[in-house]
Amino acid sequence: MPFLRVALDVPIPELFDYRIDDGADCLGRRVIVPFGRKSLVGVVLEVTQESNFDPAKVKPVREVLRDTPALSAHWLDLLRFCAAYYQHPLGAAALAALPGKFKAAQAFDPLLWTRLGWSGAAPELPKRERVKAMLAATLAEGAHFGSELVGASPKVLHHLAEWRAAGSVVAAPAPSLRVGEAPELNGQQQAARDAVVAALSAASDDPAGSAPGYAPFLLHGVTGSGKTEVYLRITAETLRRGRQALIMVPEINLTPRLLQHFRERFPDSCIVALHSGLNESERLHHWLLAHTGAADIVLGTRLAILSSLPRLGLIVVDEEHDPSFKQQEGMRYSARDLAVFRAKNEGVPVVLGSATPALETYAHALSGRYARLAMTSRAVRDAALPKVSLIDLNVTPVEHGIAAPIWAAIQTRLDRSEQSLVFLNRRGFAPVLSCPACAWVSACLRCTSYLVLHRGRGMQTGGKLVCHHCGWEEKVPEACPTCGNIDIRAYGQGTQRLESQIAEAFPAARVLRIDRDSTARKGEAEALLGQAHGGGVDILVGTQMLAKGHDFKNLTLVAAVNVDAALFSADFRASERLFAQLMQVAGRAGRAEKPGEVLIQTRKPDHPLFQAVIAADYDRFAQALLLERQSAGLPPAAFQAMLRVEAPKLESALNFLKEAALSGVKGEGVTLYDPVPMNLTRLMNVERAQLMVESPSRPALQSFLTRWVAWLHEHAPRSVRWHVEVDPLEI
Repeated sequence: MPFLRVALDVPIPELFDYRIDDGADCLGRRVIVPFGRKSLVGVVLEVTQESNFDPAKVKPVREVLRDTPALSAHWLDLLRFCAAYYQHPLGAAALAALPGKFKAAQAFDPLLWTRLGWSGAAPELPKRERVKAMLAATLAEGAHFGSELVGASPKVLHHLAEWRAAGSVVAAPAPSLRVGEAPELNGQQQAARDAVVAALSAASDDPAGSAPGYAPFLLHGVTGSGKTEVYLRITAETLRRGRQALIMVPEINLTPRLLQHFRERFPDSCIVALHSGLNESERLHHWLLAHTGAADIVLGTRLAILSSLPRLGLIVVDEEHDPSFKQQEGMRYSARDLAVFRAKNEGVPVVLGSATPALETYAHALSGRYARLAMTSRAVRDAALPKVSLIDLNVTPVEHGIAAPIWAAIQTRLDRSEQSLVFLNRRGFAPVLSCPACAWVSACLRCTSYLVLHRGRGMQTGGKLVCHHCGWEEKVPEACPTCGNIDIRAYGQGTQRLESQIAEAFPAARVLRIDRDSTARKGEAEALLGQAHGGGVDILVGTQMLAKGHDFKNLTLVAAVNVDAALFSADFRASERLFAQLMQVAGRAGRAEKPGEVLIQTRKPDHPLFQAVIAADYDRFAQALLLERQSAGLPPAAFQAMLRVEAPKLESALNFLKEAALSGVKGEGVTLYDPVPMNLTRLMNVERAQLMVESPSRPALQSFLTRWVAWLHEHAPRSVRWHVEVDPLEI
């Protein structure tokens, strides 16, 4: 009698054995199994003839769900690698990668998740207008179902099932590839496209259609060089070969415009999005379209790398340097690094695109591990990189935190009917509220952080105090809670305050703020960005949400304010991030025929970072940073992991870290540093501390971590919570 080894979503680092009469075709399937007094849905990761337990005591599987295709061997390999490399329980890793509704004990109608066509005369439609509109839109002659069914009510699906049974709704063949009009490529774009297509053409002539060969590329193109057009061209070649393309972006707000580009170019192809902004039904529907092979193109954020793609032929990671590709909870994986692993495992090309590549990626390109495709000029004819100038705040007067040259430059753009962007990477009205009489500050009682002052549009007083870490909110006090002084003041500047000051200075201008607060509700980001792209805005105020991926044709001025703080950060990656941020936001200016200008306020105009930004010289800056990292033994010259512990008291967290450091688990060439409190020591009334592990050898570090994590599972007291983060981005 065969046994199934099943992954369950429980915090136990092992698989669970269950017996079954016939184990054929069970690998990668969902199963319903008993677990204690409950029934859980798990995924079969192994089928074996032996169990590590007494066979008489092994419980039987209750049901094997065969309603959808089994998860492929490649997908199972990806999750095994994730669990092993990122030191996460395999069951939790596998189940966390699946949509929530896919883990429910329910069967799905597989035909509804594939392409469907309509045949015969239209039936009498239901009377309810919403249902009628949905069906009328999807049952057009020759139509095929895809993302149109997202959000369909149970009634709609019920009618489809009935009509399919009557032969009116049938499985439709995939339409032939139709590609929309495309602009002419310049020489550098053509060379990049040809290099990737050559890798795609390395596919075997096997009639079964084996995957093309693995080939990693760094598409290093300056802002506005036309990287998106290269993505579209290589995607077209992928679809012509009958394969799926996975396109990844770092943030949800970048997906609407990119989806529009892809839908315009591939009007008959099934294109789906996968990101955390979807509700559970939408995510399930899109995931199943990808999993069944019905979706030709999957466009998403970091979670898309864990989607099931049976015909995968290409992976693109746009803005690959962005830290948003690193998951910060649960299994703390890097989607960019998993993209490279998955491409190698499945034998497909992977393209990492950026104007400012991560140092790790750049080092691989220098060593020859990745092929570097350089695009050094802008795609639009006569469009040049913007002129970058520094404003020395040591000698230049400021008003409302903005230097006089910036006010003048904005007025010049208003006179020309051109757009301006003022960049400030700080949300809210002001970072802190304080009393000048007794030095009281608006501190969060649950976290070691300040409460940020937020005010509504046009509000000069009142508002609320918000913690950006735990979400705590409270009213703004009318007087100092400590001494009663009514003259409490807001210090510093956030995007809300900046928006108010600019609107006051230019009352006739159309000012629009785009940050996480103004785009909190679903659809708001897309609407506001559409307004900006459509020319309905004169002055944009925003955070890093506006720094990358957007092509504002009429934007000719970018002003960056309050950027010096990163120069004094204790994080060794701070300068790398600031350089990337400034280069990216500068790239929003002058992307069409009109010349662009970038003004950066700073009190450190002689800093090498700013000089590299002025020269737009990424190579010089990156190579200098690589030398610094090499001499200091920091990534990418070394490899790190972080053990982080949470406890009711800081002393408890530090004591457990000390025990872990003295565990007796040894690793050659592995260094364990002293436990220290985290920068944000208290979060939601929980104290936090960390211990860093470092090694010049990745295999040596992984070998140590595997044994150390086993010790941690066995010896960690119940009073603490802990996790290990491999390749941490924040120290």
